[in-house]
Amino acid sequence: MNNLLRKSESLQTPTTWRRVSKAGGIGLFVIGTFIAWLIYYDIYALPGPFDTFRYPHSGLAFSCSSSSSSLTAPVCQQYEYAFPKSYRENNSTVLNILFDPVFRDQSAKKLSGAVQIATDVYDDDPTVDADPQYWKVKFGPFYNYLRKTFPIVFENLQVEIINSHGIVITWEGSGSGDHDTRGSNELLKPILLMAHQDVVPIQQSTLNQWTHPPYDGVYDGDRLWGRGSSDCKNLLIGLLETVEELYKFGFQPKRSIILAFGFDEELGGERGARYIAKHLTAKYGNDSFYAVVDEGGQSIAYENDVLLALPGTGEKGMTDVIVGLHTPGGHSSVPPDHTAIGLVSKVIDALEEDPFDPIFTPKNPTFHEYQCIAQYSPSLNKHIKWDLLHADKSKNSNKAARNWLYRKSLLSRYLITSTQAIDVISGGVKSNALPEYVEAVVNHRIAIESSVDATYNHDLAHIRRIAKKYNLGLESENKTIYAATSNGKFTVRKTSELEPAPTTPTTGRVWELFSGNIRHVYEQLAFTDPNSEYHGKRVIVAPGIATGNTDTKYYWNLTKNIFRYRPGLMTSVESHAHGVDEHILFDSHLQIIAFYFEYLQLINETENFD
Repeated sequence: MNNLLRKSESLQTPTTWRRVSKAGGIGLFVIGTFIAWLIYYDIYALPGPFDTFRYPHSGLAFSCSSSSSSLTAPVCQQYEYAFPKSYRENNSTVLNILFDPVFRDQSAKKLSGAVQIATDVYDDDPTVDADPQYWKVKFGPFYNYLRKTFPIVFENLQVEIINSHGIVITWEGSGSGDHDTRGSNELLKPILLMAHQDVVPIQQSTLNQWTHPPYDGVYDGDRLWGRGSSDCKNLLIGLLETVEELYKFGFQPKRSIILAFGFDEELGGERGARYIAKHLTAKYGNDSFYAVVDEGGQSIAYENDVLLALPGTGEKGMTDVIVGLHTPGGHSSVPPDHTAIGLVSKVIDALEEDPFDPIFTPKNPTFHEYQCIAQYSPSLNKHIKWDLLHADKSKNSNKAARNWLYRKSLLSRYLITSTQAIDVISGGVKSNALPEYVEAVVNHRIAIESSVDATYNHDLAHIRRIAKKYNLGLESENKTIYAATSNGKFTVRKTSELEPAPTTPTTGRVWELFSGNIRHVYEQLAFTDPNSEYHGKRVIVAPGIATGNTDTKYYWNLTKNIFRYRPGLMTSVESHAHGVDEHILFDSHLQIIAFYFEYLQLINETENFD
């Protein structure tokens, strides 16, 4: 026993305790470091060798196996300059378009005259059949102006009027053949270029805030001001100027060039683009066009020290959810605990407190846009770069990239999420009468990876909960979920249903020529002036999306190659489109003409590409 005690005492000497303490400290340090590593890599982690994850609400799963082919796939591939043969043989016309002061002034007069003709449309405008005179008074003068201003086009090319005011202009190509054999790959498929004649109204209370009156079309030598100067009479006039310049240049198309100008895009295109699309489908057939190019995208954007051109290759979906509530009403001196307005307000509050989750997948063109930024930015944080470039391989990188984009700005947030905006609410008629019916309109722009039904069900889940809590009936899309009670009932329905658009391919010859021509126009033509802020900078062409919708939704069946892109120096936000002081830098307008002058010749020298 004494020996055992002595042995036990010998283990408790100070030297031994120091050794034990040191070893324990090292162990604790290692364990603490490992825990810190795990916490840190919750945001910035490399995946395990077989790390598979699912994006929230998308149904999309990705494997992060180290053998994934995506590891060797090129990120943000850029293509060589693309330009027509005429650029080397005689580039005087395209340079004249961009830099000749006489051409500039003449072009400004044409756009100014177009802006001076008010073609504003309103949500409650009648159909053309219901009130043809209304539309004739509004758009007749604009059509007459176009005929007078562009005689070469209207006297030499085929002009068709669709549904009274939609305009389709066809410059028949020699290689287009007989359209009775529509869809044949042996023929050169036509190209369709789009714009719209209509503009959004002016709010009368804002007139005193405009630098220049909105319908004066003032050109100050640098900028042209007025409603429609940015959205999108500049594109419409620019396309007509391009065709006339090509005609005067002696250009003879092999591939037919078709211009299509709707007249109610700001109302959704039901009277204009929808009829034009039906006309073109009947004439040419499905999958019959080389490409469709409309407004949209970001022509030039400078982000994280990267100069980007962002043709829209995708488009968010859209739906309006109408939330109505019927209640008994009565005298306001004996109100229930919650009036109809109060209950609908609870729905609104619930929706606004539950925004849609961000989704960041390769299905969204924004994914590739930000990979381009990560690839080329000299100033982007190295951790964010890593996460953006590995967002399709690591769940933790994807999470960090999503969080960064969500917090970065409203614009970047809504490129990767569905949106909800309560835009209209109505109800009640008098201060001493309880409202018997209240209605709210919730507008949604739907993420590329989501759907109309998923968005609607998100709203419906909140309304179900509130209906059950306050003992109310609920009718969804004319189907009873909860029977009406003495307290009343909700009625919910969706309108203006538009699924997210099919994504345009960004591989293959069609994309190569489009992006290569953009690079050529900007790098080798538009920014050659040493005084230009973009002189000498490389333009990175990447796919993008716009948060709004265009008339292209009616043309999905005509081609898989749909580009929403308008050349120029300012985004629609910067140019105040739809707002006070809408304007453009006039160089932007000239770049529209220069781009299409080259691009239409370029694709004239190519065959069909799938």
